[in-house]
Amino acid sequence: MKATSALAAFLLLPLSLVAGPESIIKQRAKELSNQNDVRQGVAPPTAPPQPAQNQNPATPPPAPSPGVVQLQTDMAAIKAGTPATAEQKQKLAADINTIAQGTKPSAAATTKLAEDISAACSEKALPSANRARLAQELDAVLNPTKYPKANMDGIFNDVQAIFQENGIARTRAVAISGDVKALR
Repeated sequence: MKATSALAAFLLLPLSLVAGPESIIKQRAKELSNQNDVRQGVAPPTAPPQPAQNQNPATPPPAPSPGVVQLQTDMAAIKAGTPATAEQKQKLAADINTIAQGTKPSAAATTKLAEDISAACSEKALPSANRARLAQELDAVLNPTKYPKANMDGIFNDVQAIFQENGIARTRAVAISGDVKALR
């Protein structure tokens, strides 16, 4: 009996080892594709809705909420090469909380995200276009009714791509993307 179960385990072990690398390769290929889309100017998953044909084309898009603008400003205040202060981290957490118009995320989730974003911005400052994109992605995650057609998986991949494109280590970018997932 022991020999039979040992033989079965021995035969099944290679099958589980073979399935692992395939899924890792597939996930990495998907990430690279998303990053290439970002670099080539493909619209992010939360692109503002296009106006209907019967609307006046001169109507400007809605202005970003004050929380989104403040988040961009506070991220810009973190200087590369110097660690973020506790006050800067608290401001980022408060900004993230302000963006949420409905249900507020947990304090632990916002604090963790603020810590990781501030650490990444301390390592290398995000360009203004990337700060705006990140703020818009956070707005979409925190206010899903505002962006009913938003692709959440695409948003998480785009958040990761924003930081990797800026030269942040992949592991840190993945962690920030995971922090954004935790806000929901």
